[in-house]
Amino acid sequence: MNRVLMLLSGVLLAVLCTAAVPVTSVHSAPQAPDRLQRIADAITELDVDRARKLLHDADADSPALAYQRARLAVYLGDCDSAAAILSAPGFQKVRAAQSLSRLARGCAGVVAGSVLIRDRKKGIWLRLQDSADKALAPWIIDIAAQARTRIEHDLGVVMPRPLRIILVRDLFSLSAVSGLPVKAAETTGTVAVARWGRVNIISPRATQMGYPWEDTIAHEITHLALSRATRDRAPLWLQEGIAKREETRWRPPRPFDRTPDPDRKARDALLSGHSVGITKLGPSIAMLPTPEAASIAFAEVTSFMAYWVDQNGVPGLHLLLIDLKGIGDGDAGAAMQSVTGESLAVWIKRWQSYLRKLPDVPARRPESRPHLGKTANGKGNDLLRRVRLGDLLFARGHSKAAAGELRPAVSLAPGAAAVRWRAARALFGAGDADSAQKALGSVDDVHSLNGPWFGIDGRIQRLAGHPHKAERAFQLGISADPLSEEAACEGVWAPRGPHAHAKAPLPAGPRRRALCESARRIPRD
Repeated sequence: MNRVLMLLSGVLLAVLCTAAVPVTSVHSAPQAPDRLQRIADAITELDVDRARKLLHDADADSPALAYQRARLAVYLGDCDSAAAILSAPGFQKVRAAQSLSRLARGCAGVVAGSVLIRDRKKGIWLRLQDSADKALAPWIIDIAAQARTRIEHDLGVVMPRPLRIILVRDLFSLSAVSGLPVKAAETTGTVAVARWGRVNIISPRATQMGYPWEDTIAHEITHLALSRATRDRAPLWLQEGIAKREETRWRPPRPFDRTPDPDRKARDALLSGHSVGITKLGPSIAMLPTPEAASIAFAEVTSFMAYWVDQNGVPGLHLLLIDLKGIGDGDAGAAMQSVTGESLAVWIKRWQSYLRKLPDVPARRPESRPHLGKTANGKGNDLLRRVRLGDLLFARGHSKAAAGELRPAVSLAPGAAAVRWRAARALFGAGDADSAQKALGSVDDVHSLNGPWFGIDGRIQRLAGHPHKAERAFQLGISADPLSEEAACEGVWAPRGPHAHAKAPLPAGPRRRALCESARRIPRD
């Protein structure tokens, strides 16, 4: 399978929002249209208890009610029951039912044999497709609970408990549980989808260098909260713009939070004629034709909604969400006119004017991957060859030789954290801690959040007698790549080569120790 794309601005969090299915998609009994709509709305708003009660009191023989029972079962994670309901002959020629049936069957296959973890106190329901990811469970639950609290405050909505999350092992499984086409996910680098009343997310283990999984969870919870707040009537630009806004508000600031800066990326696209357009996103950013188009779209909606909230305040956002829920035809323009007295078109023009007035200061560009061609000296010292050879040597226990290859590589790509941490690791292995620290550099020397880099930085900070800085670095490492050994094991790795049998030290804390053991069980080298 093609590797999930993790570039662009760290990671693209392309999302398909929870789709409200109109009751007319499956023929209803003549006497129950209002009841059917109430049931459909309750499910869309994630109010599963109310939906259960309404369905319990309803006519059990209605095909439309049976469809809503299947839909509720999918929201509850009971895909087997949904598939069984929709296998009835009466649904064979109903397009909406057949689409949901395919989703239910795919979902049932993914969750078969999965591990279900319920934290009733925190109100989180977590299903793991792969038991190897069990060490991540307490981290996921904590992050989801923290993010949900902040999102509820910011959006003025109370999320029902439990919040449901499914952690899957690959893109094919993500497609099966969400309905997002695999090709679309590969094209845009999608790693998570908020749909069917839950967060569907790929394990950080599935990617070569991890991804910002904590912020991804916050992003997806925001989509669920917006679907609940607006009865899924928020347009895509608002959904994605607010979800990007909420990604980082649940936690303290981190390095590279605005790399690249969405305002400047949107401005560049506007001035160069490459703008995607706030209202021209199509059904999902995940369905845009190229990674660059998706990156621009995210920057534009992020910048636009940040500008709009800055101008109208959080109370204005709350009113907009209430109006969207109340407007039956889903007319976002009418809601915006009602709240602000100005149309959406006027707000877009104002935002574009704001972008044009930004000063011409070049933004710091992330170096998500180093240049892999020949070096400037023309002698053919290919960076890729050095990195690959350094990895092979280190894996065989030849740290000094690996350092000889990797140390010069730092000067070839000085901003590449992926090169710097490799050189530092090899130098540590060769017993040269001072040179390791120089090779690693500081956070100002690198251009992206990298899990192993921060893991080794934490080790250096601890050796220097800075425990608080060390702990901060370890947390950043786990936030970026929790199942890399350097991040999970506090900058320490198991011996390689002839000494591979030697016992490797483990972190003292039980949660981090379990994460470290999990990372070492399935090494990436």
